[in-house]
Amino acid sequence: MSFVQRWSTQPLDYTTSVLKQLRRQVSTAPSPHANAKKHVAHVRSALSSQGGSAIPYWKGWAWQHVLLERRLNHRRAQGSNDISPLENGRELDASENSDRDWLLLFEHEPVYTMGRGASEEHLKFLEVPDQNQHDSFQEKLHRLSRTYRGEDASRLLVNRSKLPLQYQEQCSDREQVTAMIESGAVQNTPVYAPNGAPVYRIERGGEVTYHGPGQLVIYPMLNLRHSAFKQDLHWYLRQVEEVIIRTLREFDIESNRDEINTGVWVNMNKIAAVGVSSSRWITTHGCAINVRPNLDHFDKEIITPCGIEERGVTSILDIVGEGACPSVVEVANVAVKCFGNVFDVDIVQDDPIR
Repeated sequence: MSFVQRWSTQPLDYTTSVLKQLRRQVSTAPSPHANAKKHVAHVRSALSSQGGSAIPYWKGWAWQHVLLERRLNHRRAQGSNDISPLENGRELDASENSDRDWLLLFEHEPVYTMGRGASEEHLKFLEVPDQNQHDSFQEKLHRLSRTYRGEDASRLLVNRSKLPLQYQEQCSDREQVTAMIESGAVQNTPVYAPNGAPVYRIERGGEVTYHGPGQLVIYPMLNLRHSAFKQDLHWYLRQVEEVIIRTLREFDIESNRDEINTGVWVNMNKIAAVGVSSSRWITTHGCAINVRPNLDHFDKEIITPCGIEERGVTSILDIVGEGACPSVVEVANVAVKCFGNVFDVDIVQDDPIR
């Protein structure tokens, strides 16, 4: 008698009992990954619960630049341009913190930033109102051009000739950032909008957007080659959007993605912008969640936010009202927790950025 025949001759209740037992064995079997140690992302925050934590955009950019450069230099010194030591089966020790994944939290002073391919047409304040201002406006457009690299270009760059000789010998990232700032090595010659906010062209993707007080800015610096992640920027963008969606849900706000436009929306209004860059699959830039910013800075007489004419901009304050609106720090705490859940990493608080 075959196995199939023997099985089919058993009573139905016996067969059901065997199936239940097999299911229990499968469900209770230990997963090979059950005790695996999660990857770690280290948080560094420039936020303050006392308020007044907004810093100039270019200083936050300097922090990203230094941490990225230190990481790339560390990996070159290890003879590994593309693969992190973590991928070779061992954990980093304290002396190797130059190769950590970071989550940087900022609140910026008012600024407009333009992505790599952003069109100058979306800077509405540079539409020439009369012929007398033509030359001045053309000069500003030239300085904001995608291709212009002159010393007066309205973009953030590091002039390495101005860095002190001991720059590379500085033992900490904070000392390197301080040296870069104090030496004037960050090229910082912006065009200014009518409201006094500087305008920079930067290396992230996306169009023109605004950052300012009352807005949470998150810069994840992750090695997407690590086995905890995927080497796929589209996957990464969707993950960042998911972090935002879950964060907003914690404050009873239902939001959604858009099939065409990157970012997170509440109905037809954008509540969070997303724009990223990567170097050897290490990510920079990130996202900005509108908590309680001055929405007048998104005025369409100044910019076309994210280059989308037919959409508006909103904030948590606009949706829930003053009495229920959380602080930027409160939103940051929730966002960090959601980040850990979405990316399946452990979160470790590191030294603050102040």
